[in-house]
Amino acid sequence: MEQELESFRENVDSWIKQIRREFATFSEMPEILNENTDNIQHNYELIYELKDEIEELKQEINALKLIQIISLKQKMNQKAEETPQS
Repeated sequence: MEQELESFRENVDSWIKQIRREFATFSEMPEILNENTDNIQHNYELIYELKDEIEELKQEINALKLIQIISLKQKMNQKAEETPQS
């Protein structure tokens, strides 16, 4: 009987240790989830910032294209005026 009682006590101790380990693991999860959520939110913010910068670059490229077209037209007009008409 004493041996069974000792065995039962050891089993209870191991169960308690196992429950504590699992609870410690579970209690760490919300912290990890919060960190991941923060990282995801930060990534979305970076993506939207980059999207805005890309839009600005597209507008600048279009402006440069227009400037180049206008410059080419002016040069063509100058050449046309300089060449004698026959």
